Amino acid sequence: MLPSTHLTLHEIRAAELRKEAADYALVPRDRRRIRQQVGLKLVELGTRLAQPPTRHRTRIA
Repeated sequence: MLPSTHLTLHEIRAAELRKEAADYALVPRDRRRIRQQVGLKLVELGTRLAQPPTRHRTRIA
């Protein structure tokens, strides 16, 4: 492939990616939902760590 052709293809693809990024930046996001999900996972992890470890007894039959 000629270097000029490669450069042209690269510039076209870069322009497409820039356009997609600009469109994505305009999409409104609900940051509270993400924070809530992370918060719930942290609470779940904290409660698991706060509980004493359970010991399983093995029975010999």
